[in-house]
Amino acid sequence: MNMTKIAKVLIGFLLVISLACTNEKETPNGFKFSVLEAGNGVTARPKEILVFDFLMKDSKDSVWRDTHDQGFPGYIMIADSTQIATEDGIMQMLRMCSKGDSVKATMTIPEFFKDFVKQPIPPGIDSTRSLTYYFKIHEVMDMEKFKTYQQDMMANKAKTQKLKDAKLIEDYLVANNITAQSDTSGLRYVIHDNKGGQKPTAGACVEVAYVGKMMKDGSIFDKNDKLSFPLEGVIRGWQYGIPLMGVGDSMTLYIPSSLAYGSQGIPGAIPPDAILVFDVRLLGTGVFDPATRTCK
Repeated sequence: MNMTKIAKVLIGFLLVISLACTNEKETPNGFKFSVLEAGNGVTARPKEILVFDFLMKDSKDSVWRDTHDQGFPGYIMIADSTQIATEDGIMQMLRMCSKGDSVKATMTIPEFFKDFVKQPIPPGIDSTRSLTYYFKIHEVMDMEKFKTYQQDMMANKAKTQKLKDAKLIEDYLVANNITAQSDTSGLRYVIHDNKGGQKPTAGACVEVAYVGKMMKDGSIFDKNDKLSFPLEGVIRGWQYGIPLMGVGDSMTLYIPSSLAYGSQGIPGAIPPDAILVFDVRLLGTGVFDPATRTCK
């Protein structure tokens, strides 16, 4: 991410660092942080929920996570005070934050993985860099209010993400001179062959060959030359798209995140809100046999 983008995100968080001195604080376990902007001063009580956005970037301006950009804030419940001694520095810091606070904390990569991730540094990560967290506290609320807040937040996120995905897919198709059909779900697709073979029903078993790619960068995350499965057990993008083909046909599916793995993704494999592209050929259709895991 370039410096212009970083600047916009920081402005979005109201984390404007002026020449004035910041308020340095320290948690009970010695974790230090700076208050860049003070809120109302009322900290969360045990069992209350703290809702916040945060930006996490390293000393080379590489963004590791940005909840503001993802459109879904973080949240955490404040535990009973008897848990303070066992909490990490960030959790203790959040206990000290109030609605409206903007805070900043910096640590080395080794400190981050040792004290917070509690795992070895993965290969390929530069351990000489540092990490900086920027937090903006939006709300402090009880559980009952949070449930309503979360439902509204998720509904708004789903609506916004659907529109965002639709535009990204359309821009991709135009940029690559691809003419694709669409359905009401938001799925876009191109059927390459139409041989008139038998089409599967929604509850059928299918046998396919496929390659799955990330639309964002074209990287392949999965492929298989022959796989059988019941259609009702796969992502909705496949449930909607594959029955459009007959046996022997092939197609490309452009699947918005809401019809794939959504805001959760698959940790370590598919990022949150990922738009997926599948090249699929339908090899056969029938009834799934659990014993052989094939279509009969």
